[in-house]
Amino acid sequence: MSLQNVEVIRTLIAQWNAGDRHLERSYAYVDPAIELESPISSLVGEPYRGYAGIEKWMSELDEQFAEWAITVDDVRQVGERVVAIVTVSGRGRASGAPLEFASGSVFDFGSDHRVMRVHIYPDVQEALKAVGLDE
Repeated sequence: MSLQNVEVIRTLIAQWNAGDRHLERSYAYVDPAIELESPISSLVGEPYRGYAGIEKWMSELDEQFAEWAITVDDVRQVGERVVAIVTVSGRGRASGAPLEFASGSVFDFGSDHRVMRVHIYPDVQEALKAVGLDE
């Protein structure tokens, strides 16, 4: 299986860590009909949808956190999906409080290798289970 999808995820994470919040630079990697489920979206009861939804999600994170970096612990292809295990480090914008936690994300792709769906899990084991890796 091609590692192209793994490289797409590594590229998107690198863009994020570089502070690049210009979604149009990611169009080659992200489908216009993308859906993103995250712990934040669970508060409103539905995923973020489309480029506008992703921009809203990024804006909400940037409003809450002065810093937000992602360290890749593992990214691997599992069948047609990619699972990324990461450590997130941040600092609250208002409180200045630091935070650090592990997270897992599962990515689904279209035939053009663009991300169609992302599910961010606050529990790494949930992400692994979602792709059949019950470690």
